[in-house]
Amino acid sequence: MACQAEKRARAEAMLGELAELGLMLARDLAVEARAAEDAEEKVALAGSFQKVSRAVRLTLALDVKLARDAERAEREAQMAARAGEAAAAQAEARADREARKAAEEASPTARQKARVRGVLNRLIWRECEGDAEEYDILTDDLDARLDEAARAEGFADLPIELLAQRLKSDMQLQGRLVVTTAASLAPANTPAPPLADTG
Repeated sequence: MACQAEKRARAEAMLGELAELGLMLARDLAVEARAAEDAEEKVALAGSFQKVSRAVRLTLALDVKLARDAERAEREAQMAARAGEAAAAQAEARADREARKAAEEASPTARQKARVRGVLNRLIWRECEGDAEEYDILTDDLDARLDEAARAEGFADLPIELLAQRLKSDMQLQGRLVVTTAASLAPANTPAPPLADTG
């Protein structure tokens, strides 16, 4: 990066010097062309002046282009740096969200909510008769009600069947509530039973 900046500075200095020399030469040619008395000599000097002045204009244009390119490269580098910082911040925020979500899902409250949601999900699906939009509305309603219920003291200790029955009534769902396994009835805080002795 520093090497590129040095090269650019050297090139700009050389272009500036070339432009100065070309300008001095163009001035001399203009003076000589005005002073010339011979028509052929005047035409030749005017042609030389035109070539030199064109070279000066091109040198100045190249200098401006190099400056513009350098500014653009600087802007692009700044934008890339900002984009990198934004991507890093987003990745960090995503990792934080995922860590919080994992911690929440590992909690007894989250397990209790998941179990109740699993019991009521079948009932909601039957209630909607396959209408995906209605299903989404009802599951969103269920999630909101579960979040509210989870704030109550002892939520994770309540039997799944009791919680599911209360939510079914609150949501005015029809149909029979089915809890398929005895394990589903245990509250989320119930420790796992000890393993049987296999020896």
